[in-house]
This record gives sequence, C-alpha cells and structure tokens, in this order.
Amino acid sequence: MTLSSNTRSKRTGIAAANGAAKKTWHFTGSGRARHTSGTDNEASQWSHWAEYLASRQEPVPLAGLIDGKSWPLSWSLPEAVASSDTPQLLAQLQQLAKRPNRAKQSEAMLLAWIDRTPATRLSAGRALEAIGWCHAMPNLAKSVSPDAWWSLLDRLQAISAGAARLDLKKTPLLHQLLCGELGLTLAYLLPELAACRKAASPARKALTAGLVELLDGEGLLSGPHIASLRPLLACWTRCRAMGEELERGCWTSSAEAQYEWFVRAALRMTRQDGSQVLGDRSAGAWCKDLMDCALAFGGDAKDHRIAELVLPGAKKPKKHRRRVHDLPGAQDHSEWAAVTVLRPGWHPDEPRLTVVYPDKDVDIELECSGELLLSGRWHTEICADGRPVRCTSDWEEICWDTDDDVDYLELEVQLSGGLRLQRHILLARQMRVAMLADSILGKRPSRLDYRSTLPVPGSMRFQPAEETHEGFLLGKKRRALVLPLALPEWRCDPQPDRLLATDAGLELYQSATAQNLFAPLWFDLDPRRMANQLTWRRLTVAENLQAVANETAVGYRVMVGKSQWLVYRSLQPAANRTLLGHNLSTQMVVGTFEDGEVEPMLAIE
Repeated sequence: MTLSSNTRSKRTGIAAANGAAKKTWHFTGSGRARHTSGTDNEASQWSHWAEYLASRQEPVPLAGLIDGKSWPLSWSLPEAVASSDTPQLLAQLQQLAKRPNRAKQSEAMLLAWIDRTPATRLSAGRALEAIGWCHAMPNLAKSVSPDAWWSLLDRLQAISAGAARLDLKKTPLLHQLLCGELGLTLAYLLPELAACRKAASPARKALTAGLVELLDGEGLLSGPHIASLRPLLACWTRCRAMGEELERGCWTSSAEAQYEWFVRAALRMTRQDGSQVLGDRSAGAWCKDLMDCALAFGGDAKDHRIAELVLPGAKKPKKHRRRVHDLPGAQDHSEWAAVTVLRPGWHPDEPRLTVVYPDKDVDIELECSGELLLSGRWHTEICADGRPVRCTSDWEEICWDTDDDVDYLELEVQLSGGLRLQRHILLARQMRVAMLADSILGKRPSRLDYRSTLPVPGSMRFQPAEETHEGFLLGKKRRALVLPLALPEWRCDPQPDRLLATDAGLELYQSATAQNLFAPLWFDLDPRRMANQLTWRRLTVAENLQAVANETAVGYRVMVGKSQWLVYRSLQPAANRTLLGHNLSTQMVVGTFEDGEVEPMLAIE
C-alpha cells in the first residue's frame, strides 16, 4: 500500500490552489457562491460554479489520495451500520463521487435523504452518509439543480454545527465523525466557500480531543469503546489522508503521536484472520486497504515488520532474514483504559488472551493457532445462603505482572453481602498454558454457590470426557485441554460440582459451605501434549503440622504427559504453610514441578 501519486505536501499544491480560489468565490448574503469578477446573471453564475467544480484539479478526491480497491468510507463499518441500508447508499455515493449520475435520479435521491435526515440526533450510519454526500458534492453540481445542491450544503453544515453538543466520552465515534471528519471534509473539498473553510478549525480541535482523550497515552483505546476501535481507525485515517493535503494538517503534533501509537495498538488487537479482537467476524470485518493506509501514515519500521507477522495476506519474513527479538512486546496493559493483552509474541500461532474490564463486566477473548477458543462476556453468578449477590463496584486491577515466564492479571470487584471476587488471569509464555480462576472472599462462613460461564464461539465446541471431569475445546482440531482443578478427576465421586457445555458457553459450577472459595480452570494449549496421559490432584496444605481447610488455602498438582505444574492459592492472610514438602508464605504460586522441585513461574506475595 502506498500513497497515491497525486498526494502533495501540506504546504504546496492544494494550499496554493485554494488561495487562488478564495479570491474568486465567496458567500453572498443568501448563502450562494458568486463569482466576484463578472456581472453574469444567477443562472450563468451557477453554470460557472458547477463547471469550475467539475474541472478543477485540486483538491484531489479522497479515493485519489490513496491507492486501494475499496472506497475509504466503506472501511470497517460498525456492526449496526453494516447490517443497515447505509452500505448500499454509500456504494451509490461512491459512484456519484467518481462521476455524475443522471440528474433526475441524483436529485431525487438527494432530496429524499435530506427529508429523512434531521440536523441533530444522527446515528453513526447517518453520519457516514452525510460524509458520503459531502464527497459527492463537487460532481453533484452538474447533476442537480442549484436549489438542491445548496439545500444539501445547508443540511451538512447544520449537521456539523449541531454536532457540537455531542459528548465525546459517551458517543466517541459519532462525535469524531460529525464534529471532526464532516467538518474537515467540507473544508477540504470546498475551500472556495468561506463557511466551509471556517469548519476546519473546530474539526481539528475535535479530532485532537478524540485522539488525546480517548487513548491512554500509548495508543490503547479506552475499554468502554473498544468495539469502535476499527471504525475510529477508519475515521482518523481518512482524516489523516486529507490532512496531508491541508496546510495546518488535521490535528496537533500531540494527536499525531497518539495516532501513530494507535496504529500499533490496532495491530496488537488484530486476530489472525484480520478481524478486530472482540469484534464481528463477518466477511467485511477485515479491510486490507485500511490497515495499509494506516501503516503508511502512522507506522514506523517496526510496525511494518509486525504487520508482516500478524496481518493476513502479508508476505511472511524468512526467519533468517527478519529477527523478532528486537520488536516491542506483543503484550500490553493499561489500567486507565481497563484493557490488557496477554501475549508471548507476535507470531500468529502463539496464544493471545485479551481482557477488557471497564466497569462491572469483563469481556475476554482467547485465540490460539488462528482459532477463537473464547470470545465475549465472562458471566458470573454467585449466591450466598441462597441470595444472589451483585457487584457494588467496578472491576479494579490489583496486580499486573509480565516477565519471561508469564503474563498475569488480577482484578477485584466488591460484592453485596460483604463479599469480594478476585479474578486471576494467567498466560504462561513458554509453556502454552493458561489459567482462568475466581476467588470468592467473605467475612463469615455461608453457603456459596458459584456459576461461571465462559463465552465459547459457535466455531468451537466443548467435548467432555466420559469418565472424568476434563474436556477438550474442539475447532478444526483439538485446541485446548480444559481441567477444572477444584473438581475431582473422576465423575464417580458424588457431588453437584460440574463442568459442562451450555447454550451460553462453558459453565463451571462449584458450591461449598465456607468463608472462601477458589474456582480455577486450567487450559493446556499445546496440541503436542493433548494425546498424553493426564491427571490432577487436590493436595494437602498444612500449617503447624495440621491440614488446613479448603477455605484457608488450596493446592493442586497437574500432570499432562511429562509436564507437571503446581498451583497454590491462600484464601486467608498468607502464613508459613507446607505443600509437597515445600514451605510457602506467599499468597499465590504457579510453577512447574520436576524432580520434586517447584520452579515458580508466578509468585504473588
């Protein structure tokens, strides 16, 4: 992907042409363009104006700024827009932007759109349509009547002005489309008109605010808006293309730095099929032209190397030619954004675990070898003494750790009834194992009923073992072995606890009459181990030579083939306890176990 050969530098080409145009055309009191050097009647003046718009060489149409097969307004449409009638209209407007249509058809379509589109309270689809009509305006002047053309311009300007009331934090995409891109497009395409030129300044301010306030300082989008990552990238990249042609650009230098970081974040949040993490996997979700253009404007040499590894269709570098050890870390974490990416490396076959937790909900996605194992909302239901408990706070990060062994995230939320829920999310970098676990911590013993449902996509199914409690997540092949460590290995043990597939996903149910409860799921993601024998055991934890109850501390030993691991969790204040002959005074330990020795991958004090 390269910028079009028509692209000029910011301070040449279009800037000079616009300067000349400003001397020729201006707004009259009635809002109509009038040629200053002649005395022609109104019809003749309109004919000159329409002919001028159709014959001018600059500004270059948006599609001419970028070499690509797709029209930039069709890039990464939001799910709600993609399933509406907006894409059809955008396709028609693309043709109008290229060449005039027959006058009657164009005018009827234009007037119908004005009639059904108010100046305020627009949806994202209507906002994109408004921008599409704006791009069609230069060619429309020769296809429609003067009244229709000016009515369209009046409506677009009213929409742009009315958008000033939008709240950036509540409706970020709509704000950026209407307050930013629409105003910038008017200023870019119709610089001969003073009112359109004046739209550039508030548009630049709006776009700058969007990049600075919606991103965490290193390009990571705030968690509540993660579904808008690709549509925002599309909006900002279109603006960046036009800004390349404008003398003052499209935003400030600080916003430019954020855009460049955002391009890398978009690569980090890309699945192997090119779609966005935690997003729609429809056929239109992957847009090569968008990513190529974003890299052309905002990517550095390392970003281009990352793109070669993670984007579909890219020519993969030969190992001996392109080393990856000097690339930035593939993992990412932002407490401010409430987004964490646990990922050992950039290779697409490596596992990636993404967690988004901006409020009282947690969304999670686990991808491995190009297949989604989990994707969506992680639902949890807890009852204490038969009464459902609810979240009384937002999720809060209490621990983030990343090193050569693991990426580990720990979250906490306050619950009614004096309970707390701590969530443990671990991905072992070299061992290709993951753990998703919850700890319920109370102030007194009660009957605790815990039900956790992990979102399994339709392309994946859970196959339980016949005699034991483990199971496999199956896609094209076996992708994960799932072990419910707190459940006994054999199903013959009578108890209500269970791991099973439901219509909602993979459900783990545990119950106990206790003050605390630990509910871990262990995922082995290495297909080479899945055919081997396996077992897991709950271990005895002792303190002062006495075994402690499960509500105090728990320990588990996992064996798959020749690989063994140990998991320990203290549910009471840490104390000197023993497990498999090892003294532990930590709150949590996850490590490998070999020749009677524990090698910690993670140790939380």
